[in-house]
Amino acid sequence: MDKEVKRQRQLHFAVSSIGGFMGCYAVFNHGGIFANAQTSNLMQIICKIFSADFSGLIFLAAALLIYVAGIAFCAIADKYIKADLRIISLAISLTAIVLIGVNPDVTNDYIAILPVFFAMPVQWYAYRITGEYVCSSIFSTNNLCQAVISLIKYIMDRDKKQLDKSKFYWTTLLSFYSGAAVSCAASVFMGLASIWVCMIPIILSLILYLRLIEFNIKSAVNKDKFRKI
Repeated sequence: MDKEVKRQRQLHFAVSSIGGFMGCYAVFNHGGIFANAQTSNLMQIICKIFSADFSGLIFLAAALLIYVAGIAFCAIADKYIKADLRIISLAISLTAIVLIGVNPDVTNDYIAILPVFFAMPVQWYAYRITGEYVCSSIFSTNNLCQAVISLIKYIMDRDKKQLDKSKFYWTTLLSFYSGAAVSCAASVFMGLASIWVCMIPIILSLILYLRLIEFNIKSAVNKDKFRKI
């Protein structure tokens, strides 16, 4: 594994811990809502419509629209914004923490975590590819499938590429659920104010991002010097 790929993976693992923290913060503190994804939310919308239970439907719809807005932002940013979406994603996650942290006592659970519904799809898009692997940093079902399949393939065929793939996905899962565990522990002792603890993985991710960019710049300079020689 070359140094650039190693640094990309370190950044991905740090960002995955943000995804785990944000997801568990919402689940633990706000009625079991998993704000990182929309599967459960969409199912609840369908169930409420067919059971003629329209209570809270407006909040489910708002959460869906905010999540869609996050996805739409990614498409627009790709076309019109020259800045690296990875650093934009970290800035948006930081903004989400501030918005939630300064007013944590919002009574409606969906309204309280609307910033998470926007920040997480942006993070998914910005960090969806790490080296040769496509991997989510905000939820884990496919990551678990990939980790198990590649591990079984390695056991059967002794293919080192499958071992590397398995390690990558298992480490992503470990990072994600480490963030979730920290979120739960902080929530037990700090309640809603525990959202501020997420500053730690965001700062770590920022440091690793800057190290990666610095490495890429130095590598580009060295390659240019080599060509001139």
